[in-house]
Amino acid sequence: MKKYDYALLSGGFDPVHIGHLAMIKDASKIAKEVIILLNSDDWLTRKKGKPFMDAKQRAIILQEFKNVSNVIIQNKDTDNSSNQAIIDFHKSNPNKTICYCNGGDRSQESKIRESEVCKKLDIDLQFGIGGVHKIESSSSLIKNHIENSEERPWGNFKIIAKGKGYQIKEINIKPGRKQSLQRHKHRSEYWQMIKGKGKVYLEDSKCILDENDNIFIPQGDIHRLENIGSEILTLVEIQIGNKISEEDIERFEDDYGRL
Repeated sequence: MKKYDYALLSGGFDPVHIGHLAMIKDASKIAKEVIILLNSDDWLTRKKGKPFMDAKQRAIILQEFKNVSNVIIQNKDTDNSSNQAIIDFHKSNPNKTICYCNGGDRSQESKIRESEVCKKLDIDLQFGIGGVHKIESSSSLIKNHIENSEERPWGNFKIIAKGKGYQIKEINIKPGRKQSLQRHKHRSEYWQMIKGKGKVYLEDSKCILDENDNIFIPQGDIHRLENIGSEILTLVEIQIGNKISEEDIERFEDDYGRL
């Protein structure tokens, strides 16, 4: 029998990585529902200059994980803690057993800003959730390529991180080239533009994405990305789904004879 009604996780999740997945899975073992208190874009700006992806996009991706019951975007984290979000959640859920989960890099109660609030509200602090050692860091994630570059007619890609239910790629598209018009049966995708200028075809709509822009591609939607700039188009693609495979591509048009 699970010990708590709710397990609270807080953080930037920018971008989500395998360490976050481990925390979510561990939290689900001790609580009926896992709630993520997602730090705001302003919090991330104070921490590292700017968000890698905005809060709404981060929330959509996290909500896709089967063990996550709800994602609450914080709007009162100006003190660089999740104290107010914890207080608000506790107030909205009276007479419920709640724990606040901490990963491997948060092992000392004296260094956890939320510890005093949790004690006052009778919320248990849980440590070592996701393992006693920090598995990954969002700030260093993009540097940790775990596979060599794979060449394609339009450019190349590298796998940055992968795990059960997700995969993250760095994609580079050459000027004037475009990917096939395609859809995926088993996954959704989030694209974060890093450098260059691209045109996105999504179902019946078109839009232009520049550096720092982003877009969510729902599972099953027909889409295409074209480099319309004069330099390499670089983006980070996060894939979420129950089957992550290069074979999960249904092509409708292709400039390179791959239909």
